[in-house]
Amino acid sequence: MGLRLALCQYKSDKGDVNANLNKIMAVISQTRSDVYIFPELFLTGHGADYAALSTDVQYAIDKMRLWCVEKDIAILVGSPSYSSNGTRNSTLFITPNDVVKYDQLYLTRFETRAEKAFVRGDRPIVSKFKDITFGFSICYDIFFPEIFRNYALACSDVNICIAASSAPYRQLFERVLPARSLENLLYTVFVNGAGGEGDHKLWGCSRLIGPMGNTLSDLDEEEGVLCVYVDKEVVKNARKDRRHLEDRRIDIAWIPDEHESFDKECDPIR
Repeated sequence: MGLRLALCQYKSDKGDVNANLNKIMAVISQTRSDVYIFPELFLTGHGADYAALSTDVQYAIDKMRLWCVEKDIAILVGSPSYSSNGTRNSTLFITPNDVVKYDQLYLTRFETRAEKAFVRGDRPIVSKFKDITFGFSICYDIFFPEIFRNYALACSDVNICIAASSAPYRQLFERVLPARSLENLLYTVFVNGAGGEGDHKLWGCSRLIGPMGNTLSDLDEEEGVLCVYVDKEVVKNARKDRRHLEDRRIDIAWIPDEHESFDKECDPIR
């Protein structure tokens, strides 16, 4: 059994939740799919005044929930989420039955892209829709393979990474995205934003990567929608051909992490 996915690579309007909600509705009305996937922080735009937009965000969530019920679809969109502990950079997976929230586990600390507005998440999340299990991640999370191995062991069929990644980081993403698929023998969906402001030019190139690490379909740098199909049987067959998940050893006493944070001066030789 499989699902149709629409990878929706668009530029969001910073600070205008209603405009971005209208873009989502336009895609849904013009494109036939089961799941519609939009980039990181698409509802508000990256760098918006997130705290001032909480009411607008909740209104948009309520509207999307109604669309999902009416059309029997799911919408995945990047958005800030709010709690007494602070604002988080989140993925909202909205289905006819629920709103599942994943909070970005790893926030960037680069000088040019430090995500100081957010509180980091504390757990991975998987969710099922129409017999396909999805694992969620956001942008910088892709460089932490433990997240994606955890999803594979939790029976994920498709891992989705949404991003607002700018051009200087393109080569790094393109090296690691196929590895996340191959090492876990499942689909990886990457949905990046397009456009941008000033030096923060997003490189787009959203794509579907197969369980063997091969790119099955992709977009260029411009705005657009890529419709793809994912099938559980493809994942099952890949795991019959390649055994490295089955051969994973659980009897090894791994070297313990003795540091609260990475020590740049540590000598790993023991």
